[in-house]
Amino acid sequence: MASETETIALRMLCVLYDATDGQPLHWRMSAEIDRETADAIEFAVARGWVFVEDGYSICLTDAGRRLVESR
Repeated sequence: MASETETIALRMLCVLYDATDGQPLHWRMSAEIDRETADAIEFAVARGWVFVEDGYSICLTDAGRRLVESR
């Protein structure tokens, strides 16, 4: 069973995938985020699903893109 943090991270990946048309390394600005979302971003970064730059720009990695496509 997935943790709440993992569930939020996976939803975030899907949103990012849609926003970038599934293209890895296409950066988007993250809006103001709450603690749960920040935890989910850290979770995704630790697993190599996204990159974060300057604390507010986020993009999918190839691994993140493949994960969304496999679901």
